[in-house]
Amino acid sequence: MRTAKLTIDGRTYLLCFSARVMRACVDRYGSMSGVNEALSDTDPGKALDESIWLLSSMMDAGTRYARLNGLECPEALTYDQMYDACGIDDLEGLKGKIAETIRESNRTNVEVEPPKNGAATPGS
Repeated sequence: MRTAKLTIDGRTYLLCFSARVMRACVDRYGSMSGVNEALSDTDPGKALDESIWLLSSMMDAGTRYARLNGLECPEALTYDQMYDACGIDDLEGLKGKIAETIRESNRTNVEVEPPKNGAATPGS
């Protein structure tokens, strides 16, 4: 699974758009297309609410991912803690981190192993 990072007050948190987060988004917005609509709300307060909700969910997923993989990661901030750490002036940067995390989580990575006999493939 691909992840992104978010630094708040000098601490770097892992963000992950896991299946758990995707399911929570579908429950909250009715579909994945609802995420973009919520983040694009013309009311900056509502857009901030949704950005912080989504980032706190992604941060929680990142902490879970780190634990499963033995990675060092600070404990995720809660929704309320995120509100204390972020301001309306952070909104565009927060939305950018959401987009980066979703994009990274959906990127495919193809790994090719050489043939067992060690022979090179044509064209290499």
